[in-house]
Amino acid sequence: MTTRTSVVSPRASVRVTQVTTNRNTEWLNQRAAWAFYIILILVCWLVTASFTDPGMAWTYVHLGHGVITYFLLHWNKGSPIQDDQGIYDNLTFWEQIDDGVQGTATRKFFTVVPVLLFLLASHGTDFRRQPLGLNLLVVVVLTIAKMSSMHRVRIFGINKD
Repeated sequence: MTTRTSVVSPRASVRVTQVTTNRNTEWLNQRAAWAFYIILILVCWLVTASFTDPGMAWTYVHLGHGVITYFLLHWNKGSPIQDDQGIYDNLTFWEQIDDGVQGTATRKFFTVVPVLLFLLASHGTDFRRQPLGLNLLVVVVLTIAKMSSMHRVRIFGINKD
């Protein structure tokens, strides 16, 4: 949700609409945020790979990433910014990204990352040692939660309040 205010342009004497975006999520549209996100995932993999073999490290990173991002993106609601005056209280962080507009570059990026982690986890190690079913469950839950048909949907009323 954005707040729109009209301002008269001093040059052309026309009315221009200014859009104030959601400060809680607008930082995600910057490529630096994406780079930081990828670097954070790689650092987690490096730390995990120092304790286990590299293939299983991708599995652990994928599972940890799935749990953390589900909680942060699809469970938490509201905005910590006081100026929002509660207009985002009933929206999850994912629903606030790009004002709910589907198919934006930011939403595509955050949808592709769990799929790539799933591919790295499932192909990075021996199939007899890695929990393929658990990896598949995580990627399916995250992908379904990001679908446009799930926007503002609360399954069985869970997380409605």
